[in-house]
Amino acid sequence: GALVAAVDLVRGLGTLLGWKVLNVEGATGYLDTNYAGKGEAAVAALDEYDLVVVHVEAPDEAGHNGDLDEKLKAIERVDHHVVGPLLEKLRSGGDWRVMVAPDHPTPIARRTHTMDPPPFAIAGAGIDASGAAGFHEAAARASGVTVDPGSDLMRDFIRV
Repeated sequence: GALVAAVDLVRGLGTLLGWKVLNVEGATGYLDTNYAGKGEAAVAALDEYDLVVVHVEAPDEAGHNGDLDEKLKAIERVDHHVVGPLLEKLRSGGDWRVMVAPDHPTPIARRTHTMDPPPFAIAGAGIDASGAAGFHEAAARASGVTVDPGSDLMRDFIRV
């Protein structure tokens, strides 16, 4: 596996896993991070690695700041510069899967992490549509799709 992240804790976990931890110029772990650089590094890593994880801290930081506009912008930037290019690359190859998930909710109103299950989206080979109306906490709850314990999520994602 390979990891794209700016947060030292996450980079340390990648190192402990024995993954290649990729350096991206301008990756800060904050709102001003180099979204495009993270996306480009992840896309390039797919040529060499079976599993690539991209961690973007910006939406979490905007939640801690209580800044809805910045949280929305950060999520849109992740979608445009990371998820979009990865999907384009993955769709050009054979069987593939992609997962998008926050590591935890940080609601604007609370400005701190909560224990609520985070929403996640998985697409690709062998994945059936859940019928969720969108990608947010309310749609996730309404979908009825849960993973308990949460540690099973990755196992279920990589199972062929």
